[in-house]
Amino acid sequence: MTDRSAIIIGAGPAGCIAALLLSRGGWSVTLVEQHRFPRDKVCGECLSALGHAVLDRLGLAESFHRLSPVRLTRAMIHAPDGGTLDVNLPEPMWGISRSRMDHWLLDEVRKSGATVIQPARCEQVSPRVVIRDLVTNELAQFEAGFVLLADGKGAMGNARPVASNDLGIKAHFEQITGPRDAIELFGVDGHYGGVAPIEDGKWNVAFSVPRSRVQSHRGDLGAMFEQIIQENETLKVRFQTARRASAWMASPLPRFAVSQTWPDRVIPLGNAAAAIEPVGGEGMGLAMRSAELAAQMLLSDRINLTVLRRTFQKLWRTRSLSCRATGIAVSNPALARWIAPSIGRMKPLARVMITLMGKTRIS
Repeated sequence: MTDRSAIIIGAGPAGCIAALLLSRGGWSVTLVEQHRFPRDKVCGECLSALGHAVLDRLGLAESFHRLSPVRLTRAMIHAPDGGTLDVNLPEPMWGISRSRMDHWLLDEVRKSGATVIQPARCEQVSPRVVIRDLVTNELAQFEAGFVLLADGKGAMGNARPVASNDLGIKAHFEQITGPRDAIELFGVDGHYGGVAPIEDGKWNVAFSVPRSRVQSHRGDLGAMFEQIIQENETLKVRFQTARRASAWMASPLPRFAVSQTWPDRVIPLGNAAAAIEPVGGEGMGLAMRSAELAAQMLLSDRINLTVLRRTFQKLWRTRSLSCRATGIAVSNPALARWIAPSIGRMKPLARVMITLMGKTRIS
């Protein structure tokens, strides 16, 4: 008989979806989160059709839409010289801040009857889970049938993933002169970024930036972004009247595939399982779908983590390849100059790439 208990590390979309499903299925669930909510986070802040479908199956779609997410029906890719490719999405995406999204999901977890320990940090997962209370600084040991790692970075698994040479930066803006129904991708000098509308009339601005560029500006992200704006003609237009509405944030930008091995009775979810190029806006959707798949297997009592790991590899593989190819294309100045003259005739190829990135409900 399976020990029907789980400790889940991390209360982002992956951790909350896993906690909800397992708690609803009669499991004893403890969810550990180190930050107080609501909290902001570096993220593209777009929920894909893959993630929305998970909410739908959990009966949470109607509640989600009461958060006032912005419906995104187009993807726009802007070359540095101002050439634009405008493609309809196969299914809508939804612009929503992580601050609002994660706070709502955690409330749903509490309603399900799961135990939430917050703020607290996981310091060990094997042989026992060790949790430090960040208010009292006291350590406590826990045991459970399974540990689900949803810490967003894979730091508690077999080995910490090798860091890339890029950082993700993010801030919210107001008064951007851009569409409110599109997720926009901008190629700049050697890297790229996205702009997407979120709730309350704001936009999320998130860029992948070489670590060396941040260092050259001595960490002044605002000054660096002012320079970035000048490297794309459409980006300059978008930000003529824009006003920053939050502090800049930065975080390491990992890229790694699903591991070939997992620690015994430990299941990584979301970015703890794999991390792909953020160009596709699939992060939250993949996190939620991986949590759903893991919880479904645990609830079935036909538990085979080798099969689950292979399912994860399939879930990430095509998206990873297509997002990486797109990221390289928009980040390479020479390639961008070659593509720019014909960008308006590339819609058929763009539709294929968007589908491969996972912009449908297909899992």
